[in-house]
Amino acid sequence: MVRYDTSHSFLGERFAVTYRISQPYEEAKKIAELLVVEQTIEFPSELVGKRIKSYVIGRIESMQYTDRATFVKVSYSVEITGNELTQFFNVVMGNVSLIPGIKVVDLELSPSLKSFLPGPRFGVEGLREILGVKERPLIATAIKPMGLTSEELAEMAYKLAKGGVDIIKDDHGLADQDFSPFAERVSKVLKAVDKANQETGGKTLYAPNVTANESTMMKRALIAKEMGVKALLVAPALVGFGSVQLLSQEVGLPILSHPAFLGGYLSIATHRVLFGLWQRLIGADVSIFPNHGGRFTFSLDECRESVRGTHEPFAWLRPILPSPAGGMSVDKVKQMVNLYGNDVLLLIGGALHRMSADLEKSARIFKEEVERARL
Repeated sequence: MVRYDTSHSFLGERFAVTYRISQPYEEAKKIAELLVVEQTIEFPSELVGKRIKSYVIGRIESMQYTDRATFVKVSYSVEITGNELTQFFNVVMGNVSLIPGIKVVDLELSPSLKSFLPGPRFGVEGLREILGVKERPLIATAIKPMGLTSEELAEMAYKLAKGGVDIIKDDHGLADQDFSPFAERVSKVLKAVDKANQETGGKTLYAPNVTANESTMMKRALIAKEMGVKALLVAPALVGFGSVQLLSQEVGLPILSHPAFLGGYLSIATHRVLFGLWQRLIGADVSIFPNHGGRFTFSLDECRESVRGTHEPFAWLRPILPSPAGGMSVDKVKQMVNLYGNDVLLLIGGALHRMSADLEKSARIFKEEVERARL
């Protein structure tokens, strides 16, 4: 018995999501039929009319069984996103994220989504222009450990900038602690980096960590911008994907995306989607990810896929810089450049301190190694 239908006029424009369902074909088909309802009306489908079934409920476009899993392509009407990033993600992987064995493996955007999914403001080309580096791989480091004063962190940043590092970011654990309050730290570190740039003619950027609740995040970002900061660090999984988009659109500075708290999302999305496509969707310009051979357990193939997602053609979204990190050292520079190419931001932190007590020297060696390794 049909009880509800819609009289709304739909454009007929659709976007598509491909899911990997870890089941044989017939079982996956049953799950897919549940998925298209759960992700849209979440309501008994026998009670809705033809128009809701045609335009609101997702549509299974294709199914292919391979390698012990079934790949299901589902299309959705653009209207059900409400022209909002958060609702877009809700449609892509909302309730079904709670069902084991389902992963997003691909996305196909449709033209009208561009109005609310503009993507990165800067991307690879924009960051290279800001830094004045046309071809070689870019290099970054972090000021740490947590517990140091703002003065000590500023002195560290000065030496690293003197050595030629392109981007110096806060460690993601630096927030607004008593030993290094946010505004104080930003002021002192920025002055130190500016001093180094004036002495060397360099263009080193400082990216303070603005990860916090949305209101505090925006306040800190605007304070930092007013001081003269030219880039920001944020952890999307902690602040929310929509908050990162807001940061990009309202503050207008390059955004470095940190993977803290993001690991759980790997149960619902592939590395390529999570560290590549989704980062571009939310407006990040750099995607930091744990590299193979470091402190974490990502495979070489998973890291390659992460990088592919940052660079490959994806609708109108600019390519962004992948940033392999997590226990990297200078002796891995050549390997990383060979694997990922020149359009990469190599992030080395603690290993620069292990190399020498002279941080300027360590940074210079890092940069020289990158110059030798460039393709």
